[in-house]
Amino acid sequence: MLSEQRYEEIYNLVEREGSVRTIALCDALQTSRETIRRDLEAMEAKGMIRRIRGGAMKRETSPDKGLTYTSFSKRRDENVSDKEAIALEAVNHISEGQAIALDSGTTSLFLARAVKARFRSLTVVTNSFAVAQELAGAEGITLVLTGGVYRADEEAFVSDVATLIFSKINVDLFFLTTCGISVERGITYQRMDEISVQNKMMEAADRTIVLADSSKMGNNSLVKMCGIEAVSMVITDSGVSDSQVKAFERAGVRVIISKERTE
Repeated sequence: MLSEQRYEEIYNLVEREGSVRTIALCDALQTSRETIRRDLEAMEAKGMIRRIRGGAMKRETSPDKGLTYTSFSKRRDENVSDKEAIALEAVNHISEGQAIALDSGTTSLFLARAVKARFRSLTVVTNSFAVAQELAGAEGITLVLTGGVYRADEEAFVSDVATLIFSKINVDLFFLTTCGISVERGITYQRMDEISVQNKMMEAADRTIVLADSSKMGNNSLVKMCGIEAVSMVITDSGVSDSQVKAFERAGVRVIISKERTE
């Protein structure tokens, strides 16, 4: 098992249990105490956990503001007009009859609302309970919910269980939301357990389109998911700078700027 995979497993255990002992990690990951010790040191340096005697415990926040976790309900009320504009641009890249995947980001919720208003023949796969509630019963929308372990602060399903469906299906487009995106560090997130479902959605999709309001552009969060070469397009709002757009386009990633909302 690669170190990043162990980090994810350890992080998930600590998040779920609050704390975990080294001996339990050795058993769970089938590896040595020395390897676990190095992993915990590396993870503490990244701000992912806090080491304690004989194990590790959950680290709720970081002194670095950029690494402080913000819940779904709070993020939903941030940059609303920009997210609405991005969603209205994103629907222009969807065709009737396609299958799309929406992750658990707040911009996905705005896209779900736009999709419901426009399409009458579409399959939507999501791990977001908020998106599922938005689309439940919508005419012509076939809704596929991943299931998994429900995380209330994200209003979403996470864990390996939530990824199992993606080995059985194919989707045309995956709309990927993110905490940060930069040419140098790629797609990044606040917490390790956010990326497992997104990785599987990306693998199941023909194309991945990133939805990121301009506050995310050029910024990095704690955990790297992938490089920008893995995505085909970024849709953002008019607050993005020309220099940022040019940097992405030099790296081979098309940037689409949504129209400003005037109402």
